[in-house]
Amino acid sequence: MLNIERGSHLITLIVVMAGLIFSPNAFADDKDDVLAVVQQYGDLENDLEAQAELMRSDRVFIAGNLRQTDQAKNMSNQIASRKAGEALNGGKTRFVTTIEGPLVSIHGDVAVASFVRWWNVYPHNQAPATSTPNWVTLVLVKERSGWRIKHTHQSPIAGN
Repeated sequence: MLNIERGSHLITLIVVMAGLIFSPNAFADDKDDVLAVVQQYGDLENDLEAQAELMRSDRVFIAGNLRQTDQAKNMSNQIASRKAGEALNGGKTRFVTTIEGPLVSIHGDVAVASFVRWWNVYPHNQAPATSTPNWVTLVLVKERSGWRIKHTHQSPIAGN
């Protein structure tokens, strides 16, 4: 009887130790995957339709004193606005996004990413400009297809 107890305790200990050893790797993979989505979010600023594929249909977007809960309408307005600006400039505007200091925390199937973002903007037939840096927070949800953006909050960096 004593050997059976020892054996079951040993098995329990092995299972617990294996879990402790392998769980940081699972979180590390998730963190890398979330960081990849954050980078894609910035890199796809020139292709808003592709950028929209990173987002859930129920995404909430908060920026500039506005809260938008209709992701399809929000993206439609962003695309229309971009096209109107490009029509005025006589050609395509190119955005180069810089993302600095991303921090990611994983909580099961939910991740929170926080970073500073700004754009170098190169409008056709106009002088280049640099946007005001913003704090950006993304809440992502892990789905079968990967991590998708559920919530975006942007705030300008104020003061020094």
